[in-house]
Amino acid sequence: MATSGGKAAVRLAIQKEVFTPAEERLLGLAAVSKPGRRKKTSYLCVSGNPQEKPPVVYLSRIKQDDQRKDKQGLYRRVKKWELSELRLIDGKSADTEVPEFDLHFEKTTFKWVASNVVEKKAFVVCLYRMAHKYLPRNKPEFVHFDEERLHELLATAEAGGRGREIEEEAVQQEDYQELSEKEQEDLEKLLKEEEEKTGGQSGIQNIEAFTENLSQQLSNLDEANIHTLMDSETQIHTLMKSIDNTTIEIGQTELKLAVYDELLMDVRSNMSKLTKDYSRIMILDRNLKALLSQVEEIVEKLYLEPRVERILSSASFHDEQNIRECTESVKKLHNVMRQELSQGVQVMQAVTDQNAHFSRLSFSFGARLKDHLCTTFSQKSTLLLSELTQRSTSNLPSLSAHIPLHRDLRLYTELTHWMKECENSKFVEVCEAYCIEFQKVYDSEIKAFMADIKSHFSRTIDPRKGGGSPAIGGGALSKFAGSQADLSHRGSNLSLNSPSIRGMSASLLDFSMTSQTSLATPDPSKPRFDQVFMLVLEQLQPLCVSEEKFCTTFFHFPRQEESEGSSPPTSRRTEGDTEDGGRADEGVEEYDGSMRDFFGLMTKRNPDKSHMLDVGLMARGLVGFMQHLFGCLLKELESLIQFGEKVEPFNSLYLLVAVSQRVMFAQEGGKLSYLDNCLASSCVILKRLFNKLVTSREKAIKECKVPRKSGKCGVIPSVREFMRFAEKAESIVMGTDRRSELDQAYKTLINALFDCINRLSEEHPKTPRNVVLLENYYQVYDNLSQLKISCLDQEREEAKKRYRLHQQQYVITCLGKPLDKLSTFFEGVENLLGSGVKPEQIGFYSHYNKTELVKCIQSYPGKEVKKGLEKLYKRCDKDLSEESGRLRVVWGAMQEAFINQYDHFTKLMEKCYPGANMQLEFKLADIIEYFRSISDDK
Repeated sequence: MATSGGKAAVRLAIQKEVFTPAEERLLGLAAVSKPGRRKKTSYLCVSGNPQEKPPVVYLSRIKQDDQRKDKQGLYRRVKKWELSELRLIDGKSADTEVPEFDLHFEKTTFKWVASNVVEKKAFVVCLYRMAHKYLPRNKPEFVHFDEERLHELLATAEAGGRGREIEEEAVQQEDYQELSEKEQEDLEKLLKEEEEKTGGQSGIQNIEAFTENLSQQLSNLDEANIHTLMDSETQIHTLMKSIDNTTIEIGQTELKLAVYDELLMDVRSNMSKLTKDYSRIMILDRNLKALLSQVEEIVEKLYLEPRVERILSSASFHDEQNIRECTESVKKLHNVMRQELSQGVQVMQAVTDQNAHFSRLSFSFGARLKDHLCTTFSQKSTLLLSELTQRSTSNLPSLSAHIPLHRDLRLYTELTHWMKECENSKFVEVCEAYCIEFQKVYDSEIKAFMADIKSHFSRTIDPRKGGGSPAIGGGALSKFAGSQADLSHRGSNLSLNSPSIRGMSASLLDFSMTSQTSLATPDPSKPRFDQVFMLVLEQLQPLCVSEEKFCTTFFHFPRQEESEGSSPPTSRRTEGDTEDGGRADEGVEEYDGSMRDFFGLMTKRNPDKSHMLDVGLMARGLVGFMQHLFGCLLKELESLIQFGEKVEPFNSLYLLVAVSQRVMFAQEGGKLSYLDNCLASSCVILKRLFNKLVTSREKAIKECKVPRKSGKCGVIPSVREFMRFAEKAESIVMGTDRRSELDQAYKTLINALFDCINRLSEEHPKTPRNVVLLENYYQVYDNLSQLKISCLDQEREEAKKRYRLHQQQYVITCLGKPLDKLSTFFEGVENLLGSGVKPEQIGFYSHYNKTELVKCIQSYPGKEVKKGLEKLYKRCDKDLSEESGRLRVVWGAMQEAFINQYDHFTKLMEKCYPGANMQLEFKLADIIEYFRSISDDK
């Protein structure tokens, strides 16, 4: 057995010669040999590279070679495995400690015998520790070992770091500690000195002598240390005596400190009492100051001047000065009642009593203000209704905004604002009273105005229906439009010359006038209904805008820009609203509940901020408010539209274009008034009436019939009607983007027109089918080419294709086989050529020789040909109508077909009868002259 020093030297040499060059560290070592071969000893080593990430543990076999040169060292590595390749360690016996063990790798197994049992145990524990530390998976299996003992050794190694219990238990044979760099340098220096002393022989080579020398030197050093300790005994006794004296003095000092500490404890207790008393005094002083400040603040917040209370208690609204005083007083009361107080202050009796007093004052003032406003509304509405009944019916119909009324009521604007926030129930009653009173006024004014418009217009288009009332025609139109001057005379700031009205409607009125100037009216002195309708809107616009602005200000509805973020009111569609993908027209939200339910919705409070009203609800409240005021406006507009449609069905398209343009411009400007909302809803009935017009035209086309008494069919009436419809419609929508409905109507009518042409071509008893088709399809093509309607480009090309096809078929049918005998003769020639007969052999056939050809040629002199063409022209003139203008074109097509036949006969004669000098008795120039002379003569 090698000594402990010899084992350490071997370990150091292997580390230096094998593992240090490979940047590895030796972790465990065991001297082993093969079973039955104990003379050859090798070393199994466990090493690792701390620089690798993650760290890798290796298992190596090291051999000692005494024949190697000194520069290369004594040890070399002959085999190397990664620890992860090890699958099983077999200890041979778990009950009896034996030096044999087996290492099972993936592909082979090695059997070893350790130098002793302790060395085997230390090596196995090192493998166990490394496997559990660096192999999270695929750990090797330990067979025939005491598992509990291995776990205990592993826990000890993790706590102590190196497993020294194993090495101490192994008879201190594994008493090895890694050398520091300084120790390693000293050891190398010592080995060099030993080498110099032995004459070049290394200390590793004579390890026994080197070890004994070191042991002798260690014994000499221990002996010297013992002598040194014995010489220093006297000095130690002196030091101990000094320590005893110092201890006595320290005890005395501690006694004095205890006395001083007891005295200080009394002083500390007294000072603590004084500090507590002073702290209580300061807290009491601060609390008193804070209480005084809080009371002063509460009194200041809840103080209301006696003068203000007197004004509110005996409120008077007889003149403007009193209204201003009430307004200022109610603002102060509102500010006092809105003061924010803590929850504890609010439950104080004095604060509760003061708030109750303010509430009673606010309630009584609100009641008086509500009664005064309701009375004022009733008086004003009665006065307006009496003025309406006294107005002369002989004057031209007109409307005027209630500017004086609004000017008088604006004095109460701030008071209604206060009422809305503080006395909401009374504010609802005021709104309800205003709606009820002035709804009667507006209903009466609008209905009377609309009735006058219808009456005047009826007398204009039919003077027999009325007496000498002035008509809305010629110069009357300018007087009617100029009636807006009455508004300026009455102080209106919403006349037609104002920017707000001019920006929203003047351009639309110009559009309505100019886009229809190309249409000829039956009587230029009489107005068109669309012009009258636009002038009606110009009368309604100031009335509605003025009232809407007043309601927004007086009842404090949010302005349009404030309610943009809220959802817009949904429009209720009628049954006639189409789903054709066109423009969706938003209308006015309809409200079916009672007035009080409506105002309850309008004034719904926000639960988070009770003093603020929900903007979205208020925005819808303004629309509902205007609906109640102008309850009959939408119905009257629809009635006027239906009246105009009865006068002239095309008025529906006029108004649809003009009204939709007006609504679109208003939406782009971001200011959609209530009248614009009503017009947006009226677009639905306009679309329905226009669809009715299209349906009636489609029905007329489908039911169209040609009189059977006429000899020629010609252009059917439906084609002419479609042309007139399209011309009129295009002149209306020219320069606008409202084409979706019209384009769809075009598609419907043109399809019905094509079906009608096909049907009548079969029904007409005298005119050939191809003539009916070519004449009418040409007329459709010509009309669409003139109109240049982009959505009908495909139908225009289809009409062109059809009329050319039927023209070709008519030419073929009429022309038949010109020069019948020649045609039959050359058909036989073509059959022979088609069967394979050569052209020069055709003359040898008895039926197709030169003699037979001469007979056929002599049958058709020039006079006979011209006579046959004259008969053909008479037939074409009989079939084709002068209205269509197709006779000359068809005659030209027949000339072209006849010339093609002539050229075909000439080429066949030159090909099959070469050198015979065979020619027809008429030439190409003669044919052209025949066709020209016949056409000119007729």
